[in-house]
Amino acid sequence: MKEWFSPKELLNIAGMPSTTQGINRKARTEKWISRKRSGVRGKALEYHISSLSIDVKKALYLEEENATYLIAPIDPLQLWINAFEQLSTEEQTIVSSWLMRNGVKDFISFINKQKKDS
Repeated sequence: MKEWFSPKELLNIAGMPSTTQGINRKARTEKWISRKRSGVRGKALEYHISSLSIDVKKALYLEEENATYLIAPIDPLQLWINAFEQLSTEEQTIVSSWLMRNGVKDFISFINKQKKDS
């Protein structure tokens, strides 16, 4: 997956400036991560994808052939919290009571047993 983009590649994408000078000015103002472009004379820079807004990233990846979906890794604790919050109050009480009584180790065993049974 491409990580570095020239100002020319960023022109008119998702509200970006319409000139290379505008792109470079925006990059300086917003302190984008940059590097000197290899094989080019002068001060030609390219900018790292992490410096760009989510809208620009989406637009760039849609233009690439065979682009892969970008899915941010989810912290396991945050995943658990999100899943737990989607339960009803009664279900939360049941899960909390079960975990307090049996512990996480038994919870993992229970999940593994369910996998084998299905």
